[in-house]
Amino acid sequence: MSLKKTQKVNWMDMFPDEFYDAQNYCPVCYMAYGLAEPHGTYNALGIDWYNAQSLLEFAAKKHGGIVAPPFAWHIQEQPYYDWEMDCCGMGMSLSSSITEELFLHNILHHIRNIDGKGFHAGILVSGHNVSDLDKDMNLLCEFYRRRTGSPVQLRAVYSTDLVDDLGPEYDSHHAGITETCEFMVYKPELVDLGRLNKPLNVPIKIAGENERFDTYCAPKNFGRDGRLPSSELGWILIDKKVKRLGEIKNELLGRYEPVNDWKAPSIIDTEELWARFVFITKRYWNCLLTKEEAKKGMSHEFPGWDALGE
Repeated sequence: MSLKKTQKVNWMDMFPDEFYDAQNYCPVCYMAYGLAEPHGTYNALGIDWYNAQSLLEFAAKKHGGIVAPPFAWHIQEQPYYDWEMDCCGMGMSLSSSITEELFLHNILHHIRNIDGKGFHAGILVSGHNVSDLDKDMNLLCEFYRRRTGSPVQLRAVYSTDLVDDLGPEYDSHHAGITETCEFMVYKPELVDLGRLNKPLNVPIKIAGENERFDTYCAPKNFGRDGRLPSSELGWILIDKKVKRLGEIKNELLGRYEPVNDWKAPSIIDTEELWARFVFITKRYWNCLLTKEEAKKGMSHEFPGWDALGE
């Protein structure tokens, strides 16, 4: 069977027979992570999630697979590292934020669903970066497979890490050229560079900035150095990322080995898995780094499962 060019890729949009046809063609599930968060005056708040979701839709259309239902909530308002309030100075958070535990807890249930629905592999892509959180996500994936014996193959990755050969024409800063030019491809109606020089509409007493970002979380001097994002640059970057996702898909499917009569854990069993994971690993989560630790490039080194009696 060949994949039709008009075939749907979003789980939410499929009829049951379309789901099974798409899964039989390529048993890979893609899961996007992101949130609403300020990215300058010129990008809509949903850029992190939209960019990740749209990238996975492009990848599924190119390589096959199914894009999971949306989850546009992420880690942001940390009491010891409140990134948005520190960097933006808007006096309030505009992010769709949840706690570290709730975020990872949800991911465990996403993994369990990917496994239980018969996928051979799951690719989890975050459009929002938080202190080596990808390591925590992959640790959770390892734990799930190790503890359950599941054959499902899993990989978590930041969208920014899908390309490692960016040229000088790209600026990978938050809300910079890299993110914005992709957004201009995926959601051009949600990018308005005409807003760059518009006056602030937050009270001046709370409008602030830090050494890297202006108010509204735009990189310092964005657009003032003569360089602006473009959809042409966006297409170059997206093509590279889609290609890399195809390679990851092939790697995971190549490692898959079926287990006879495999059955994913129940919801109750999954809750027990979560309690065990938190108990033995939480002290090593990188998403719990303080602002000072993150600035120093520190990370929490995981000692290995054997050292933890797992």
